[in-house]
Amino acid sequence: GYLTRAKDNGEATPLILRVHGGPWLRDYWGFSALDQWFANRGYATLSVNYRGSTGYGKTFQHMGDGQWGVGGMQHDLTDAVQWAIQEGIADPERICIYGGSYGGYACLAGLAFTPDLYRCGVDIVGPSNVKTMLDGIP
Repeated sequence: GYLTRAKDNGEATPLILRVHGGPWLRDYWGFSALDQWFANRGYATLSVNYRGSTGYGKTFQHMGDGQWGVGGMQHDLTDAVQWAIQEGIADPERICIYGGSYGGYACLAGLAFTPDLYRCGVDIVGPSNVKTMLDGIP
């Protein structure tokens, strides 16, 4: 994953877990205007290439098959947040999950299945019902 931090003063800060869409995409190392904007306002951001992301081989990509919401893909996100808390990076009372498309779906799943972990979530065009989404594909 990729961590962007606000100025490090030795204290845990609010954390935004930024979940990429797809899920057959990935996050890359490099400049992110959005992460910098959040950091400028005192938030750390963590982007995770969870199981099912591309760029790590077909085996890793297929580890996400059938895992949406409550399986390994979501556990990877939860584990990443727990890591940030244990390392003293994230304030456990100020965690946000944020994503678009599949990332939005993961946001909704995170809020539904691990509600004590997140203070808030931002879902940008994420499907709230996978069956309805799949039934709508011609």
